[in-house]
Amino acid sequence: MEKRRYSPRNPKWFNFVLRWTFGEWLLRAYDVEARGIELFDGLRPPYVIIGNHVTTRDVFLISKLVPVPVWWVATDAHFRGSALRFFLGLVGAIPKSKAIPDIVTIDTIVKVVRKKRGVIGVFPEGQQNWDGRTLPLIPSTAKLLKLLKIPVIVAKSRGSWASLPRWTWKRRRGGLSIEFSRLFGREELAAMETGAVEAALTEALHHDEIAWLEESGKTYRSTRRAEHLELALFMCPSCSALGSMRSEGTTLRCLSCGASQRLDGRYRFRRIGSIEPRFADPREWMEWQATAVGLLAFEAVAAKKPNPLFSDEGVRLFRGRRMNPLNPVARGRLDLYYDRMELVVGGETHLVFHLARIDGTGVLTRQTFEFYVGKHLYRVTYPKRNVSALKWQLAVEALKRELP
Repeated sequence: MEKRRYSPRNPKWFNFVLRWTFGEWLLRAYDVEARGIELFDGLRPPYVIIGNHVTTRDVFLISKLVPVPVWWVATDAHFRGSALRFFLGLVGAIPKSKAIPDIVTIDTIVKVVRKKRGVIGVFPEGQQNWDGRTLPLIPSTAKLLKLLKIPVIVAKSRGSWASLPRWTWKRRRGGLSIEFSRLFGREELAAMETGAVEAALTEALHHDEIAWLEESGKTYRSTRRAEHLELALFMCPSCSALGSMRSEGTTLRCLSCGASQRLDGRYRFRRIGSIEPRFADPREWMEWQATAVGLLAFEAVAAKKPNPLFSDEGVRLFRGRRMNPLNPVARGRLDLYYDRMELVVGGETHLVFHLARIDGTGVLTRQTFEFYVGKHLYRVTYPKRNVSALKWQLAVEALKRELP
């Protein structure tokens, strides 16, 4: 049960203040170019805004450019702190439990559309991407649009990933654009099958940032361009060591074998010394990494490997449900075995999580690993910024696929 019922408000006065303070700063700080905003001139609510999800700034950038308040659907992980929960209520955020069907979310959306004639904002990927490519869309999005039967507007971002990749805390200078276009009208949407709606959404939102950088010739300036890249690229392509990558400035190197490369303004890897990088860009590296982790998982499960695949020290574990605040459980070392995770505290096994019972694995923002066991959410945080939560997500998911 929730400690108190959450109710989004989205008052126009607060939207106005936010738009002309933080929103105005964002437009200047990220050198935003808005395209297609004239379509809003003759468009009255209700309608749906659909966007490709790239940065933590997406919601505020799009809301600044849309002339009326937007009610954004967001993961309930952001609602657990009282201060942030209050703020999200003021901007009309609608909570959705990650990886768990939530009829309450659908009911809230329908009420906003039918009773308030509000504008709904949705990121069908469900999370930010790591490599600049649009992720597979959540299939239920097409069903939601068919249910609502209102116009659908696409807000497509280009340059957002290059300006603020998911793995960094610092923006790069180079500019971004957000282009608005009308995807469906009421009549079109009503006449289409759900599969056709999903296919049209996928095509409209598809974007490959690194390919776009090559085509556009744009570059992004930063002396800390590679900083924290090991949160995404945690496995060395030269020696296959896990968690051995470290970044500094524009370089990324392996502590295990010493292999290193430089990241340039178009997010291409350049050699340091005489050895050419194995991969041209982070996108290629991540493709190899996913395959390599899958192979490790296959071998570990097949052999029932007795030792941990990897471990991280000093992690903090929290537990909670839905939008209620999380409670601290313990602090210690987290070990990943072929069939379970173990939290070791003071040399003794404190908790065991069998992978077969784990669902809803994911990374919140940059570096927080989350998973569900039943209806309980567990959150893992790390003491240092060089520990990859993505490493845990990909490994757990790969092992679960291999388990009988």
